[in-house]
Amino acid sequence: MIRRRALPLIAAAALTVPALSGCVMISTENPEPAPAATTAPGKGSGLPNALPSGVPSLPSGRPGLPGGAKPADGGTIGDPCDLLTRIEVIALTGRQVSQIDSDGEDETAAVRFCQWQLADGQLAIFISHTTKADFELQAKAGTPITGVGDDAYTQSGHLFVLAGDTQIDVYARGGEDAANLKVAKQVATKLLPKLR
Repeated sequence: MIRRRALPLIAAAALTVPALSGCVMISTENPEPAPAATTAPGKGSGLPNALPSGVPSLPSGRPGLPGGAKPADGGTIGDPCDLLTRIEVIALTGRQVSQIDSDGEDETAAVRFCQWQLADGQLAIFISHTTKADFELQAKAGTPITGVGDDAYTQSGHLFVLAGDTQIDVYARGGEDAANLKVAKQVATKLLPKLR
């Protein structure tokens, strides 16, 4: 039972919280049905619970796998954060690293990612297994890129590079599009020998 003295506090909180959070009050009269529940990828699904801050998802909503392509059965994928040192990231991007975010998944995950928060930008890499046929199919929706990996294309600010049966997705942000692509190509080139 709510005491009468508590009612003004509850009413004030009900009016204050939506104003601060950007939410709107919903009337209990004629409530609309709640939207259907969605299943978010989680631990064991091979996908991160959410994309790192600021990294746009592709049209399929899945990082590194445009159009909903499924990774090919392949070996395990180690932690991408181990592929580049802090010093290498600083050298490749020209920006200081303020934070490193790992996906926390194990080697059996289908997609692994690491993100480096940078001064005025970020760098994220996603690693997954694929086949040449699947990669070429997805590449049709992007812009071809030459001079890196076995095949490469760019789409939605991401650089996708094929290296054998491994796909590298590099997302660099912090400069103009051309500068971001240049950084992404340098990062992919640095990663390639470590993944073969």
